Amino acid sequence: MKIFIFAFILFATLFKINAAPHQFDKRVTDFYDCPDGLSGLDVVMTPDPLVSGQVASFKVSGTLNNDIPSGADLRIRFSDPTSNTLIAHPYYQKFNESFPVHTPFSITAPKVNVPSNLASKYIIDVVIEFLILGDIYGCSMADGKN
Repeated sequence: MKIFIFAFILFATLFKINAAPHQFDKRVTDFYDCPDGLSGLDVVMTPDPLVSGQVASFKVSGTLNNDIPSGADLRIRFSDPTSNTLIAHPYYQKFNESFPVHTPFSITAPKVNVPSNLASKYIIDVVIEFLILGDIYGCSMADGKN
């Protein structure tokens, strides 16, 4: 009888431990400042990790050391680090308003097409620029794995 009680308590304990929710470690893409000394950007993308051939959303925010004029561009592009070539055409979105220097800003790119031909390793770069003037105001990059 003692063995039966011990076995029952053991199984009840193991069942309780296995029933407890486990914390899953979600793989998150880390964006880092571009190596050219420009101000970095805070980038959050959904889904994370990206799914090839699907649509993703990018929220870009931060505080830059330059004015962002109305009409500046948000550029998101995917490239292959082994061949230094673009995987697809970059995504562009215009800023509808200007932001003075050191003023927090935020812009969302709701429908960025993720290339269906992503390499096993790729780079995402997110840049705020004024294409016509050739000015770059901020930049962040991430290493992606497919």
